[in-house]
Amino acid sequence: MSSPIDLLAEQAGALAELIRGMVSAGADSTLDELLSGAKDSTVLDLAARLGQIAKLTDAAAVRVAGEVAKRSDRALAEPLAKRLGEKSATHVLAHTADVSPTRAADWCRVGEQLHARTALTGEPLPSLRPVVADAVDRGLIGLDATRVILDALRAVDPFLSLDDLHSLETSLVDQAQLLGLLDLTKLCRSLPDILNPDGIEPREEQMRELRSMTVSTKRNGMIRAVIESDPESWGFIGTALDARVAPRRPVAFVDADELDNPDQAAADTRTLAQRRHDALVSMARDSLSSDTGDMSGTPVTMLVTVSHETLVSGIGSATIFGIDEPISATTARRLACDANIIPVVLGGDSQPLDLGTGRRLFTLAQRQAMAIRDGGCVWPGCDEPPSRCQAAHITPWHEGGPTDLTNGALLCPFHHRRFDLDGWTLEVHGPERYLIPPIWVDAARTPRRIITPRLAA
Repeated sequence: MSSPIDLLAEQAGALAELIRGMVSAGADSTLDELLSGAKDSTVLDLAARLGQIAKLTDAAAVRVAGEVAKRSDRALAEPLAKRLGEKSATHVLAHTADVSPTRAADWCRVGEQLHARTALTGEPLPSLRPVVADAVDRGLIGLDATRVILDALRAVDPFLSLDDLHSLETSLVDQAQLLGLLDLTKLCRSLPDILNPDGIEPREEQMRELRSMTVSTKRNGMIRAVIESDPESWGFIGTALDARVAPRRPVAFVDADELDNPDQAAADTRTLAQRRHDALVSMARDSLSSDTGDMSGTPVTMLVTVSHETLVSGIGSATIFGIDEPISATTARRLACDANIIPVVLGGDSQPLDLGTGRRLFTLAQRQAMAIRDGGCVWPGCDEPPSRCQAAHITPWHEGGPTDLTNGALLCPFHHRRFDLDGWTLEVHGPERYLIPPIWVDAARTPRRIITPRLAA
């Protein structure tokens, strides 16, 4: 049987011949130019051959990694990794092959499980997973599929006889050549629940024990949070996030010319990751605004410390209690009107002068009136419902803007920031209201009509 190296050389030769044929048709062309002029069948043939070469390259790398791991065994007198000044076989491969530590770790994990074994008497033994090892060497399955299969076999090993385990190994290798990686992963993850006589409960409990959330501050001041959640807990979190990322609202009717000429300036350009983050913030805001309980004897609030001079001038910085990275004065002003967020005004000696109210400046009745009038965020194209919006002052309260309906509008947190920071204004002309963009968005400052449920009807 051919080794992975022989098969790799064969596939590389075939690929080289295919590319030589392309080059003969355009000797001085770049690869991009050759590909742009190639037939669909040629491009697809190249992709297939490159995929096969990648599998065979990983197969050879896995074997090399298995040998490096064997020679780096800490039970040896002079492990290879130690002699090279590296922590482990993974670090040896990462530096030597110039690949990521994750890639090197995958090579080592698979290589150690597929490596030929040695009996206590010194007699050579075949690989613990001979069917998988053969499929990898022949380039029938890739590294990712191999890792998924090996993890599944290790998980069900305690529940099966050797014969049943061998049959399952053969079946999974066959399925890996028919299924995509996603479907193969789903199949392999279901096996422990099916084959474990105790059912799914033990694994569920294990996952609950592994749940965690770690928080750290990066050098650039960003707060990094990493969540690992069990399926049950994520069911609540994920559903709540999805509801806010893609909420449903009644259809708003607009003019035909508005459909033909969408307002790009008002478009929501957030990525999915940013929308999920903002949805999480929205959930936290809802929790703070409705939580009547106490934490250590103190109402659950967020404290924002800001100097009196900064609050008046709008120039300077403020601090959220417990977070080192400062925020702008504009952000502090915006937070000051949010529920259960208390502005702590400091004098020149940093002593508290005034502890602002934690209640919204707009009353519940006013917010309900805005909800009926606005139907949600008034920003064109935004579909956030009233419950996830803030009652924003059109003329800022710190500039003397009154807290009444004519000076109020519902804006979601994202568009509230845009309104305050980007220089947008809102004008009222009879029953209609318009958002006016700043000059840098639209030199003509063309008004954007606000479509509300009342106007749409």
